Amino acid sequence: MVQDNGPEPALHPGAEEKSRVRYEIKPPEEGEKPVEGVHYRYGIDYNLLTEGEDYDIVERGPYIAVWNLDKPQPTEAELQAAWEAYQEAEANKPPELTELEQLQKENLLLKSQNNALSERADFIEDIIAEMAMRVYQ
Repeated sequence: MVQDNGPEPALHPGAEEKSRVRYEIKPPEEGEKPVEGVHYRYGIDYNLLTEGEDYDIVERGPYIAVWNLDKPQPTEAELQAAWEAYQEAEANKPPELTELEQLQKENLLLKSQNNALSERADFIEDIIAEMAMRVYQ
């Protein structure tokens, strides 16, 4: 599964501690010791930070979020090479015809087919006329 999260914040070193906030999920039962992820979790409060100083907004782009194929997941270098090969193939691809150009091409093909059929019909008419002359002589 390919995913693109759009622009995301990237924290500078030390900013995580500055903006760390504890969020309560559910209170532990009596005598139970709180467990992170079950009773609480830590998150980042970006309101406590300054963009540019504590974090930057970066565009990560599309990435492989889940790999469910039988083949091994490609490395970043393999993906980059495949991407460059794809772009080169797309650049060398012949241009696609517009609808008008496609119709003109089909029209030329139909005209040539029509001419071939017309010549064949003329040939058949000539044979029929020759046979008729032989029969009536």
